[in-house]
Amino acid sequence: MKNTAEAVVIGAGSFGSSLAYHLAKQGLEDVVLVDRFGIGEQTSPRAAGLTQQIRREDETTRLAKLSVEKFVDFTNETDIPLEYHQSGSVKMARNEAGVAQIAWEIRKGQELGLDIRPIDADELAERAPWARTEEVLAMWITPSDLFLEPRQVPQVYTAAARAKGATILTETPVTGLLREPGSGRITGVETSKGTISAPIVVDAAGAWTRQVADEEGIRIPVVPMRHQLFITEPMPGIRNEQPICRVIDANVYVRPCWGGLMLGGYETNPLPFEMRAAAPDFQIADMPLDLAVLRGLADLVRDQFPILQDAPLQTYRGGLPTMTADGKHIVGPVPGAEGFYTATGCIVGGLSISPGMGENLAQLILTGTSDIPLDIYSIARFAPDFDEAALVEACVDAYAHHYSEDYAALA
Repeated sequence: MKNTAEAVVIGAGSFGSSLAYHLAKQGLEDVVLVDRFGIGEQTSPRAAGLTQQIRREDETTRLAKLSVEKFVDFTNETDIPLEYHQSGSVKMARNEAGVAQIAWEIRKGQELGLDIRPIDADELAERAPWARTEEVLAMWITPSDLFLEPRQVPQVYTAAARAKGATILTETPVTGLLREPGSGRITGVETSKGTISAPIVVDAAGAWTRQVADEEGIRIPVVPMRHQLFITEPMPGIRNEQPICRVIDANVYVRPCWGGLMLGGYETNPLPFEMRAAAPDFQIADMPLDLAVLRGLADLVRDQFPILQDAPLQTYRGGLPTMTADGKHIVGPVPGAEGFYTATGCIVGGLSISPGMGENLAQLILTGTSDIPLDIYSIARFAPDFDEAALVEACVDAYAHHYSEDYAALA
């Protein structure tokens, strides 16, 4: 068991594993990545594994665009295999608000150099013969969007970090933070197996983020929120070369998966999860699921994806991504706790943005600046004395309207 390091990253999910690799790649020789479970065993492997590069904020679009480029180049960069399917993605609007969003995203995406454009019904039928355009008023396609098996992301980034000299500690819960008396500076972590002193500590513990920080009275305003998806049995004609499809007002996505189709979405009455009330041995696999929610989402898009009605399932699963009150990540230094950083508020899309976020957060930690500014993700935008009930209410609203925000107001 190591007792010193240059940096400790807590949490070996997609955010933490990417950050550990990029810290090591950018020059730190003694990085420790620690997790209370195994590598990427909790929410990361239960994600959908799909990307969407156009986002509400320019910075997030640039990070998502960089992440796709890094997925594509990952094997060249590391000599570690990573399988992905760059089949593109399509977004569908069924009402006027959605039409305004489609127009805004095409314009903004093209301004930022993204290969996004309108698509018509004939092209969609050719690319995704299982999709229909009844009641669809407008669509775009981004051909460079991709999907992948989500469990790969923490696995390959952890392997890449180890190859750069990082130490990986699994089955090692962090039980507290070490704090310098008087200054408030964080100087390391206490684990179930001993103390690790380090001048840099990053809390990327996913659904456990708040518990890690709470030990020292540091409040991080995120709420874990159940997110579910199902995967059908294999169906004729489904291929990995077919695109991801999203329906804005239904908050539903569909993509090829294991020879069938995956459907997931954002329910209007989601389940926020109070981790502080969970049993000490709780794991994401213990979270209660509700298949009726997914069948209800499938019913919302029956005209666009009739193939999903009553489709037999291979599996359904759920994770606990962390939500924030304004739907943006929380990434960077924590005021009042020098040496302490966080990477949380994955907003369900954390896995797909983790390569770019890990690279830029590593730059920020090591140099004080980053190629893509991360200021908009600062925890300082929230008051440290936030009200718990108000936070939960805002996070539920952000989740329930994940696709269908008022983009027209941004025009």
